Amino acid sequence: MKTAILFSFVLTFALIIPLPAAGESEKQQLPVLVDITEKAGITFSHSIGDDKLSNIVESTGAGTGFFDYDGDGDLDIYFVNGSYLKEINHPRGRKLAGKLRNALYRNNGNGAFTDVTARAGVGDRGYGMGCVSADYDNDGDADLFITNYGPNVLYRNNGNGTFTDVTQKAGVGGGNLFSTGCTFLDYDGDGRLDLYVGSYILYDPEYKHYFAAEAFPGPLAYKGRPDILYRNRGNGTFEDVTRKAGVFKPQGRAMGVASCDLDNNGSMDIFIANDAMENYFFRNSGKGTFTEIALLSGTGFGQNGEATSAMGPEFGDFDLDGLMDIMVPDMAYSCLYRNTGKGFFVEMSAQSGIAVACGQYTSWSGNFFDYDNDGLLDIFISNGDSHHLEPEEDLLFRNINGKKFRDVSAQVGKDFQAKFVGRGSAAGDFDNDGDLDILVLNLNDRPRLLRNDGGNRGNWLMVRLIGKRSNRDAIGAWVRLTAGGTTQTRNVISSSGYLSRSDYRLHFGLGKNKKAEKIEIRWPGGKVQVLKNVDANRVLTITERPRGVGSE
Repeated sequence: MKTAILFSFVLTFALIIPLPAAGESEKQQLPVLVDITEKAGITFSHSIGDDKLSNIVESTGAGTGFFDYDGDGDLDIYFVNGSYLKEINHPRGRKLAGKLRNALYRNNGNGAFTDVTARAGVGDRGYGMGCVSADYDNDGDADLFITNYGPNVLYRNNGNGTFTDVTQKAGVGGGNLFSTGCTFLDYDGDGRLDLYVGSYILYDPEYKHYFAAEAFPGPLAYKGRPDILYRNRGNGTFEDVTRKAGVFKPQGRAMGVASCDLDNNGSMDIFIANDAMENYFFRNSGKGTFTEIALLSGTGFGQNGEATSAMGPEFGDFDLDGLMDIMVPDMAYSCLYRNTGKGFFVEMSAQSGIAVACGQYTSWSGNFFDYDNDGLLDIFISNGDSHHLEPEEDLLFRNINGKKFRDVSAQVGKDFQAKFVGRGSAAGDFDNDGDLDILVLNLNDRPRLLRNDGGNRGNWLMVRLIGKRSNRDAIGAWVRLTAGGTTQTRNVISSSGYLSRSDYRLHFGLGKNKKAEKIEIRWPGGKVQVLKNVDANRVLTITERPRGVGSE
C-alpha cells in the first residue's frame, strides 16, 4: 500500500529535481503509438473466467509473446488466457467453462494476422499465466512453454507449423503449483537451454479474511512456494536441480522471473521479482551453482528499504556504461536499479524521474526499448488495478541523455491514452520497418498491438544471432555496437516484461549514423566475433563461428 510518507518523499524529489518541459517542436517530432489491433485482425480477448475479480489467482495473469514460430522472418503473437475453474472462479463464470483457450496468431507479413491456434495445436485450456519461447532442443525452430495455475505445458515445435505437447515426456509439468514467470537460460554452459519456473503462493480458496475494500485477500494471506530449476539433459527430458544448484527458497512469492548475465562474467544469473517480500538475485558461480545476493547487491528492496509488490523484471543498459541495469515495476513507485559494475546496484527511480509518474498507478510490466531510434533505451510500463477491474493508462518514458526519463505518455498519440487493466507486455518489430512496436495483454479485455509510427525516422540495425557451439538462440550472448563514437550494449535474454517474451532480435537505434563502425559479439562460452563498417537499416543475421576469434 502507498503511504503518505512515501508519497511526500517522492513529491519532494519532484520539487528538488524538476524534469525539463518538452518544447512544442519536440512534441511534433515524437513518434506515435497507434492501436491497430482490430485492423490487424486480432479478435482474441482475455478472460479471468468471470466478469468480476474475486481472488488473487484471477488478478495475477497473464502474459503475451512475440516469436517467429514458422521461421519466415515475421514476428507472430501468442496470447495467454484464463479459464473457468470451479476451485477459483465464482459460479457465475460457469457459462465460460470449456470455452477459453490460449491463442496463436500468424503474422501474414502485410500488417494483418491470422488465428492459427487450432492448426498449430497450441490452444492450452489451463488457467494461464505466462509464456516464453526458445529453441530448447536446438533443432532450429521456436518451442513454447506456458505457465499455469496448475500443470504447465511445453509445446515442441515440429517445424511444419504445428506443435506437440511434450510436457509429460520432458518432465516440466510442475504438478499443481501456482506457476508464474519463467525463463530459458543455459546456466551450466553446456550449449543446452535449461528452464527456471517461478512459483507464487499456496492459494487457499477457503481463506476469507480481508479488508472489504480490497475485495479479496492479498499475497501476505498465503504461504509462498519454491521455484523450480530444470536442467536440460539433451535427450528431450529435464531434471529438477533446484536444491543441487542452490536456488531452493521454499517461501518465495515469485511474480516475474528473468535471466541475464548481470555481472558480465559469461554466466547467466537469475532475478526473481517477489510479491510483498524481498526479491531474489541468484548469481551464477559458473560451476553449476548459484548464490543468492539480492540484499548484498542492493536489489532486494525498494528505494526506502521496503518490500515492494514487485512484478516483472526487465534488463537493459539505459545509461550506456556497458552494464545491464534492472527495472522492476510495482504497485508503488517502481524500481530502477543502476548497475555500478562493482557488485552492487543503486536504486534510481526517484532520481531518474520515473517514480513521480509511477506512484499514481499500479504497474505490472516494463520494457526497455529504443522507441525513437536515438540510441537510448526508453521505457514502456503497463498499468492496471490489482483488486478491481479498474483501468489505468499506460506510461511511456523517453530517455534523456542516459541520465533521466521524461514522461511523454501524453505526446505519443491519442490511442495511447486509452485505459485498460494492463498486465503483460512485449516489445518487437512486428512489421519489420526498423522501429519497435508494443504488445499489451489486458486483463479480462482485448489486447493492444501498438504500432510505432515514426520511430524509424532515425537509422537502425537489428542483429539476429544463431548459435552453433552455443545454444541456437544464443541466449546469454553480449553484443556491443559502436556508431558515431557511442557504444550500445545488449544481452540476448529469453523472458521480458511481466510473464512475457519480446523479440529476440537485438534492436539498435543509430540516430543520424548510417553505419555501425564496429559490432562485437561475445558468444556464450566467451568466443568473440567482430564485424566492422556495417551499413544501417537492415536485419543482420550472424552465425557463430565454430572456433577462435574472427572478424568479417
